[in-house]
Amino acid sequence: MNATDFEALRKQLGLTQAELGDRLGVRRQAIIDLEAGKTTLRPMHVLAIERVSLAVAIERRDPMLAAPSVRRDALALVQLITG
Repeated sequence: MNATDFEALRKQLGLTQAELGDRLGVRRQAIIDLEAGKTTLRPMHVLAIERVSLAVAIERRDPMLAAPSVRRDALALVQLITG
């Protein structure tokens, strides 16, 4: 994932920069800097927005809002649970 993908996922989730910042516990400016490429997008940022995408998908009852990697992991977990 790059900064453009990060921004696209945020927009797909229907979150403003401020709302994503609130969910991640960071200032809006931190999100602006990530999306603009001023701050290096690190694995922890990717994991964080993926986790937010899962939460939003559950809240809105729309599994397609979850990032593809999260959907794959969720399906694998379901398979483990259901045998």
